[in-house]
Amino acid sequence: LLSKYKSGLEDQLSTTVHAWQKNRISFTVEDESWVDRELLWHNYYLRSNLTYDDFFKNKILSQGHVYQYVIGFQGAARDPMQHALPFIYSEPEIVKEIIRYSCKEVMEDGSIPYGIVGSGVIMPAAYLPSDTELWLLWLASEYVLATRDAAFLEEQITTYPIYKEGLPQRSIQEILNVCYGHLVNTTGTGKHGLMRLSNGDWNDGAVMGFVPGDQVEEVRIHGESVLNASFTSYVLDLYGTFLEYMGEEDRAAASKSVAEGQKMAVREQWAGQWFKRQWLNDSLGWIGGDVMWLEPQPWAIIGGASTEEQTKVLVNSMNKYMRDPSPIGAMLHSESIEAMPVPAGTLTNGGVWPSINGTLIWALANVDKSLGWDEWKKNTLAYHAEAYPDIWYGIWSGPDAYNSTLSDLPGHTYVSPENSDKEVLSGINWTDFPVMNMHPHAWPLYDVVKLFGLEFTSDGFQINPSFPKNYNFDSPLISLKKEGNSLGGKYHPVKPGEWKIIVQGMDISEYKNLTVNGVAAVLNVNGKGELIIQGSSTMDSPLKWELIK
Repeated sequence: LLSKYKSGLEDQLSTTVHAWQKNRISFTVEDESWVDRELLWHNYYLRSNLTYDDFFKNKILSQGHVYQYVIGFQGAARDPMQHALPFIYSEPEIVKEIIRYSCKEVMEDGSIPYGIVGSGVIMPAAYLPSDTELWLLWLASEYVLATRDAAFLEEQITTYPIYKEGLPQRSIQEILNVCYGHLVNTTGTGKHGLMRLSNGDWNDGAVMGFVPGDQVEEVRIHGESVLNASFTSYVLDLYGTFLEYMGEEDRAAASKSVAEGQKMAVREQWAGQWFKRQWLNDSLGWIGGDVMWLEPQPWAIIGGASTEEQTKVLVNSMNKYMRDPSPIGAMLHSESIEAMPVPAGTLTNGGVWPSINGTLIWALANVDKSLGWDEWKKNTLAYHAEAYPDIWYGIWSGPDAYNSTLSDLPGHTYVSPENSDKEVLSGINWTDFPVMNMHPHAWPLYDVVKLFGLEFTSDGFQINPSFPKNYNFDSPLISLKKEGNSLGGKYHPVKPGEWKIIVQGMDISEYKNLTVNGVAAVLNVNGKGELIIQGSSTMDSPLKWELIK
């Protein structure tokens, strides 16, 4: 072993530097060389925070930050799953590790606990989040549809408490089915047809600390979440597509039917300029009619709940109230909320959240590529460093939430003021450990994919490769390149096959020639103006296509 590591010492730095260039998402943009520098750093930082859990015996991508390194828990359970999303395109083995870990957390009824402490101990927590199963269904569905690695679903997993004698093993596919059942049948919907809220969804502060204590239990039973509903409209449609690919037509139809129902339920909650946030109970009523909450708005666009006219108004509202006032990404609220337990412009009272803005970038890109690109850049470390050069964090890493311009300390992160009428909930400050949160590293990587509207289908994918500048997006799974008169790409899933690519959002008449795997092909444009490309990949060779003007 000593001999192995003594050899080639003089080349180790160069070897390491070159190794980090491989197996990553890269995006070079004309006249903006800093973009790929930032992505290279994010890939390094996210990949380097992969740790091993010796209870579950899997690698994980913990949220880190104050949660792991001050409070001392791994959570929330959704976080490793959102951090794994970009690795679908670059290092699928990491994704499989996170799915295995998350499946082992699943309870017998299909629920997933909020977090883990110590050695595999379920965290004693008041939070009973209502969204966690959605993340597992999303990650697993996108992984299989992207890579075509359906065999992975046959792996046998023992779910929590995993070491108890006599516990049966279940396939990953079976565990997904149980999680779907818990989401649809146990979490279920409320009186307005929206997915229920429990005592929190993606936002831990949507109920706890916000709703009067004597009403929390009633809200847990009756509350509904427009965020969950709009999120569900996307995820269960994707899960349905995944089930179609797996040949489970009846399950697919059922999942897509639930997604459609949630889409319609969300559409009914239009408040004139944006969508409402949540229904609490008969006495507290609706939240988010007079103040915009950002979280459900992007999902309403992504999941198709927002009509074309609503989307125009909604984008203008988000620009005016949330994006334009902030140099480092959109604020969580259009104005501060007095009932929140933290000061204005911090955390869940109008702070700036890179994870929530990750969905905003995606939604904006689906509507207007230039807006999506602008929001992507505003959420980078480079932009934070330019806007707030005297704040050391936010330059090479950062927290899960920055203070917004609604705060007295914009660009910083949460610190409890010495004199405040706000209740201090945690007894800690985010400034105690204001770095090594994985949200601001994972989402810029994943959002590069979503800038191009990439969505997988049962037999291929659809994509919108338009962009205002020449570019080269590359990853081991999929790539796109626009340069001069040429536009092309590749797709290399693990399973050989024949795939259909639907190219959207472009004037195909500008292009005269198409080659697929080096062979001239017919420009097949459907009635929607979409170019349909068909071609095959093998174990050794990707499907390659190129358009020439």
